[in-house]
Amino acid sequence: MNKEFKVRFAPSPTGPFHIGGARSALFNWLVARHQNGKFLVRIEDTDLARSTRESEENIKKAMKWLGLYWDEGIDVGGENGPYRQTERLPLYNAAVQRLLEEGKAYYCYCSADELEESRKEQLKEGKTPIYNNHCSHLTKKQIEQYKSEGRKPAIRLRVPKDGVFAFDDMVRGHVEFQAAGVGDFIIVKSDGIPVYNFAVVIDDASMGITHVIRAEEHLSNTPRQIAIYQALGYKIPKFGHISLILGSDHKKMSKRHGATSVDEYRKMGYLPDAVVNYLALLGWSPKGEREIFSREELISEFSMKRV
Repeated sequence: MNKEFKVRFAPSPTGPFHIGGARSALFNWLVARHQNGKFLVRIEDTDLARSTRESEENIKKAMKWLGLYWDEGIDVGGENGPYRQTERLPLYNAAVQRLLEEGKAYYCYCSADELEESRKEQLKEGKTPIYNNHCSHLTKKQIEQYKSEGRKPAIRLRVPKDGVFAFDDMVRGHVEFQAAGVGDFIIVKSDGIPVYNFAVVIDDASMGITHVIRAEEHLSNTPRQIAIYQALGYKIPKFGHISLILGSDHKKMSKRHGATSVDEYRKMGYLPDAVVNYLALLGWSPKGEREIFSREELISEFSMKRV
């Protein structure tokens, strides 16, 4: 096994396993098998209001039906567990504490109303709404005042005001985001739960993920994640953002398009190999005109260079 190559699939258990998620899982599984690397599955369940164990079981069952077995992660185990985000809070807290001690993060006491007012003012002035840094250099007196008002702070990352966040995407080539358009963003909410962008970086870094292959809707998250990697001194993985699966109305696939969960296709009588073959050809093209492949042939031919 190639220990140098490791990818992951990290679904949120907030509903049935969607066909778009299955395609992302498949691409990761195929590239891991092609590279003789590792495929890891973990559960991102920090959305406490919507996450359920029922959805988690649905995801795992559907992946096994498709034959996308994983080498490390939930149920399988491994040396980098636990593999549910809600069980990893001590890890996130330790990273946050380090950022606070190093002055790379700070407490933000701004209320939702104050943030909304600032956002409206920036929009009125034709600016991209970003945090106005109100809490970035509070005095002890100001902090005590906010505490006395019973305000519960969030935690924000200090983001460079100049320069660019740049990376070479496996699918899209060279991509750049201006640092000035990112702003100091929240990494831990006022309820103490880390936001997605923060938790995912800690997880990927601590689990040794070398390549992050995911849907293009995550492209805009990448500069924030790079900022976190840099602040913590972690090695930045290689990113690849694959196109979304659209319905006949050219909008993102959703429940309005009929059968979009893997389980529905299974109940309709589709064979797992047929679903895998079809999904593999959504966004990836092999050499030649062939349209039907065995799993072994897909593994042999699959490459991100042709995505």
